Amino acid sequence: MNDQANPSISVGGLRFEWDLDGGRVLASGNPVIALWTETTMARFLLAIHKMVGTDRFNLALYGSGEATAAAEWAQFVEPAGSVEEGLRAVCRMAHLLGLGHWEVVTLDRANKELRFRTKNSWESVYQRAIGVSWGSSSLAGRFAAYAKRIFGENCWADQTAFTTNGDAWDEFVARPSDRTVDAQLEVLITADKATRADLDAALDRLKQEIHERKQAEERLKREIHDRKQAEQTLLDKLEIIRRQEDSIRAMSTPILQLWEGVLALPVIGLVDNARANQMMESLLDAIVKTQARFTILDLTGVDAMDTSAADHLLKVVRAARLLGTRCVISGISPDMAQTVVGLELDLAELSSFSTLESALRYTLR
Repeated sequence: MNDQANPSISVGGLRFEWDLDGGRVLASGNPVIALWTETTMARFLLAIHKMVGTDRFNLALYGSGEATAAAEWAQFVEPAGSVEEGLRAVCRMAHLLGLGHWEVVTLDRANKELRFRTKNSWESVYQRAIGVSWGSSSLAGRFAAYAKRIFGENCWADQTAFTTNGDAWDEFVARPSDRTVDAQLEVLITADKATRADLDAALDRLKQEIHERKQAEERLKREIHDRKQAEQTLLDKLEIIRRQEDSIRAMSTPILQLWEGVLALPVIGLVDNARANQMMESLLDAIVKTQARFTILDLTGVDAMDTSAADHLLKVVRAARLLGTRCVISGISPDMAQTVVGLELDLAELSSFSTLESALRYTLR
């Protein structure tokens, strides 16, 4: 179909359209450009080659080929019924766009090898025109990218035949490899073949690494700050718990001054070694401060008495006696009295009273 304002033509299923007002040529809706390969294209690339050298020139074209393959794979291979059919579609597209004759020679999934042949590609045409043989790196990058998607791992394509050297075809073999464009560039820089562009690229990577390291340091600083805050919060909570424990201990072993020279130590609950030590410490401090002559151990709050508890209480009594204080006991219930007798505990050294009031009357006398 031809339209005076927008002429177009379809060739092999590929639609070419000329946007005369916009000054564009479209192939299947995508803008394309027509250049004289042996003159304009050749001189343009020759100028770039002079600035960067063969190695960097080929790496740049190889990388551009890898990037181009992504769109071609999505447009031609993915919609096809199989990878083989998709690659044949890619070859037809190349033929129609003047990229040369492409052919898939082998696709060996078992050995992970993809082999392409091309003829009259734009790279080989312009290089023959100026009498050089740099290789078709853009095609190599394309085919490596195809292989990467097929085999599911990084691949590298090597050119094994060159029409610029008199071969009938340009041939490429793509296989899994750890070689990458960035890695090859690092090799050039390490080998002291760096250009200003290489150094700029290396500097950009260094800046990026520094930026990432600074971000990591900032994250670490925030984590350290958050951890310190969490530790301080924990220490604050532990301090509160410690004060509460001190308060509980003080409440569990209250020392009461009932009269001048007379102290009372109400004993409540179970008396174990830790509790006895705490009672002894608190009582001895109070005796020294008040110069007490008597201490009443009131056992009204003790439900049961065993040998261990009695031994602990006797230790408190003996320690108090060393400071010149006499201890008496009050509040022994009938059940506790039976238990003491049954255990054959020796409490003869202690005066015993049934109530705290009786014990207090005794000490005042």
